[in-house]
Amino acid sequence: MSANKVEDTEQVHGFAWIFAFDEQSNARTMRPDASFSLEQDKGFVWAHLGLADTRARKWIAAQELIFEDAREAVLSSESHPQLEWRRDALWGTLYDIQREFNGFGDDSTDVRFILTPRFLLTARRHPIHSADVVRRRIEAGAEIDSSAALFEQLVDCIIDDVGAALHRIAGRLDRVEDRVLSETLSDERAPLLELRRIISRYNRLIGGLHNVFSRLDRPRSESAAEIYREIGMRVVQRITSLHDDVHLLAERSRMLQDEVDAQLTSETNRNLFVLTILTTLLLPATLVTGFFGMNTKGMFFAESDNATLFAAFFCCLASAIVYWIIRRNNILG
Repeated sequence: MSANKVEDTEQVHGFAWIFAFDEQSNARTMRPDASFSLEQDKGFVWAHLGLADTRARKWIAAQELIFEDAREAVLSSESHPQLEWRRDALWGTLYDIQREFNGFGDDSTDVRFILTPRFLLTARRHPIHSADVVRRRIEAGAEIDSSAALFEQLVDCIIDDVGAALHRIAGRLDRVEDRVLSETLSDERAPLLELRRIISRYNRLIGGLHNVFSRLDRPRSESAAEIYREIGMRVVQRITSLHDDVHLLAERSRMLQDEVDAQLTSETNRNLFVLTILTTLLLPATLVTGFFGMNTKGMFFAESDNATLFAAFFCCLASAIVYWIIRRNNILG
């Protein structure tokens, strides 16, 4: 098959990649030509598609090997995390982290999957980091003995990515905390608001993963294959620690926000206090100058050569009296 033909067949179905694993756990790349089927004679298949391509959606809709409920879940516009199963098939929607040119970012996206002993089908609207990591591992020679193990690796990568993201967020919070607790007042409201928004996003991602896989631990999950329930137990154990970490970061960010608000409020109060004292001290002087500024007959010192000095003396005297009253009554604190 020529290179041009390969490009044509890949564009027909909107596949990102297809790997076929033999009985010895060795992987080879497959071409999505007209003869491609998810059901192979031996081993299992991993097909990864982009749902932004309408041809990929049409291909999924035409696959009779997939339960109708599973097809509808993958093609649905609903992006809320969910998990369903029937006999040896497991399907649903998970949250993952979007892949960017420089690695992975802070935005989450949904990834749809259908898992059976013979294949793993994953589909996404935006590039996801975990799938790219697993793909590179396979290309580097990693051996994966079952579709369930492949799916668990994919979920583990999601959890690892979230853990790494939380570690980066913790580092950013440390730097913000250092600036907040320094001697110089620093307004960190904008960075903290951004961090709290990111933490909230990861909290939803982790909560979605936890809710989905914890379903495999409930009584209704007895109808699911044993290997899926074991995966669910292991995943929930890992997610629980992340759940605690993200709640700790959320609490730290709230405390720092409160500290910043308290510092800014204190600084504002100090400025208002100084302004109030200055206004109070200058008010008598303003009254005196206003009085002597009246153009009326019989004004004190109107005929005196030292009238200005007398007026200035009364201004200072009035301010001094007010200052003495403030100190005597301990108004300055």
